[in-house]
Amino acid sequence: MQTVLADRYVLEHEIARGAVGVVWRGLDQVTGDHVAVKVLRPELRDEDEIFESFRAEADILRTIDHPGVVAVKDFIVTIEVCAVILEFLPGLDLREHLRVHGPLPAAEAARRCASAAETLAAIHRAGYRHGDVKPGNLMLAGADGLKFIDFGIARAAASRTAPSHGTPEYIAPEVASGDSASPGVDNYALGLVLYEALTAHSAYRGGSITEVVERHLTRIPVRPVAVDAELWRIVETLLALDPRARGDLDAIAAELRRLAPRLSDQATAPIDPELQERDATADFKYDPVTPHAAEIEPPELGAMLAAGEGAPEGEDRGGAVYGNDSERLGRGWVVGLTAAACFVVIAAVWAFLVVTRPGLPNEDDIADPSESASESAPVEGESSAQPTASAPEPSATPGEETATPQGPDVESESPDQISDEMSESENDGDDSTEGGSDDDSPGSDLIGSPMPRN
Repeated sequence: MQTVLADRYVLEHEIARGAVGVVWRGLDQVTGDHVAVKVLRPELRDEDEIFESFRAEADILRTIDHPGVVAVKDFIVTIEVCAVILEFLPGLDLREHLRVHGPLPAAEAARRCASAAETLAAIHRAGYRHGDVKPGNLMLAGADGLKFIDFGIARAAASRTAPSHGTPEYIAPEVASGDSASPGVDNYALGLVLYEALTAHSAYRGGSITEVVERHLTRIPVRPVAVDAELWRIVETLLALDPRARGDLDAIAAELRRLAPRLSDQATAPIDPELQERDATADFKYDPVTPHAAEIEPPELGAMLAAGEGAPEGEDRGGAVYGNDSERLGRGWVVGLTAAACFVVIAAVWAFLVVTRPGLPNEDDIADPSESASESAPVEGESSAQPTASAPEPSATPGEETATPQGPDVESESPDQISDEMSESENDGDDSTEGGSDDDSPGSDLIGSPMPRN
């Protein structure tokens, strides 16, 4: 027996299933057209936030009139059912197309993602952010287009709150870290869609939800050899860690269309993703705590040594502040150099007296440590040199850091413990879904809890 909604829409067969709703192909008995009917899962009807998001989707779709957005036809709310009636789009979504046919040719990927960028720019101008841009929410439209079919977690662009549900593989780093969201989250997800269109693999898929989310914060895809360098610069721009650095979507679309004619029309084989640490892509700026020796003029350095002083207390030289502990350290070096020079001078005087002074004892007497002070006159300054050579080393007080080879190991003990705790699930290979469909994706449509299979 077929189900009929509002005495008009006949549910023919299920075509998709997600975390929030089930999509059916239906028939509009009034117009005779096929429609897509998205029905809210009955068990979620009492979830106020999800229910309001479902209701808001219909309102947003009515507001946005754009060829890149699926058209809404009706919204039904009864005691038994809550459903949105949408334009029916035959064919495959981008995720399924990539799974079946492999990567898009670079030229086609550029054109289709340019279409998606233009649509997102229009959505933002209308005052909304999509919030769940991914291949599974994009239908292939015509030869070069993509059409957005799901606005279940769309929000007003001015809203800073992140939705409670979304797809971990495509969330922006700022959302992953718990910060406020902005329209830049759509730019970031579009960059991952472009990457996936070129490789047929999700860049961040594999492992638990926690692992997937963590990778957005710390790692970024490496450019595959087969991907054009200029096209890759667009991917990197969209995947920037700073939302403000992800480019203007209209400009991104224009650049993609400019590149498309010279890009390859031949698709590559699927390309396994490779990630690198985000820090590895950033320019490293060396900012020393103390200035290089060359930055201090030799005459000034000579004058400082001659006076036995450091720089005036509190004076800033190349970012280093001298004074207090730093000044005492500098004076310690000067005192040490001065003591060494005095020792050399005393040794020279002593050697001269040994050679020239008559009536000195023989060598055996000089070298004999048992000689008393009354048997030979002490050499001037000798008593000051001897303690210098045999002064005991000061012992470290409890809790005081010591310069030993083990120092770095001790300091890194705590970070190592943290690292071990964070990587407990690293070897859980059973959770990996790399290269699979949405059905295999862990928590594909919800951040923080397992989801029903899509």
